[in-house]
Parts: sequence; C-alpha cells; structure tokens
Amino acid sequence: MKTSIYRSFLLSAFLIIFVTACSSSGIKGVVEPPKVQVHKVELGNFNLSGGTATFVLDIQNPNKFPIPLSGFDYGLSLNGIQVANGTKEERVTLKGGDSQKVTVPLTLSFTNMMNMIPGLLRNRTLDYKLGGSVHLPWFKIPFQRTGQANIR
Repeated sequence: MKTSIYRSFLLSAFLIIFVTACSSSGIKGVVEPPKVQVHKVELGNFNLSGGTATFVLDIQNPNKFPIPLSGFDYGLSLNGIQVANGTKEERVTLKGGDSQKVTVPLTLSFTNMMNMIPGLLRNRTLDYKLGGSVHLPWFKIPFQRTGQANIR
C-alpha cells in the first residue's frame, strides 16, 4: 500500500515538473513550446457605441507532432487605457512543423476610448499594447505587441 502511494506521489511530481518545464521553455529536442507572434493589428470602424479591431496571430509549431490549441485571451490598451479584452474559445490543431494564422476580432469599449482622447489630442500619438495568451491543454503561452502611431 505504501509503495502505491509513493509511486503515485512520484508520478504526480514528475508530471508537475514536466508540465512546468514545457510551459516555460520546453524540453530541448523533445518538446518545444509553440512560437506566438502578432502578425498584424487592424483598426476597424468607430462610432458612438465603440469600435472594432482585428488582430492576427502567427502560431508556429516547431515540433514534429501536432499540438492542440483550445483558445486565446487578450487585451488591447490605447495610450495606457484598456479599451478591449476578452477570451475566444477556438479549437485549432497545429500540425508538426507547421504555422497557422488565426484571426481574433475585438470589440472596443466607447467609454474607455473616451477616457484616452484627451491624451491623444495633447500628445498627437497613439500608443498601443496588445497582449494575451494562447491556451494549450496544460498551460498558456503569452504574446505581446506594442507600437505607436502619430495622429495628424
């Protein structure tokens, strides 16, 4: 009985260490985490109720076996004020050695956008920060993109 508890404990400890290692940097030559990059950000329509934007993630699987993705979480800040956030459930399987672009639509909050307008008019620049994570079965891989646009 004690050996069975001991074995269960060792197996659990091994799985925790394995998942933790995979989530941060993978295990070189065995399991590598997918590489996530923001391919592009497109601002859409703006009106009195808010606005829309779309971002495209480029997700690359460096492994020789497929990796299942279960979704994404994300947030968009303009001039330091968060104007959108959310979660998107989307099941995608990345084939081994393949990359795939995934499009995620955003709905922007009009109230939060109004809070950033004084700074926008004063500085004539729009700083953006898009961040979030891609969900895998046992862990999440973060992504981030920042930039600046001048307003005329």
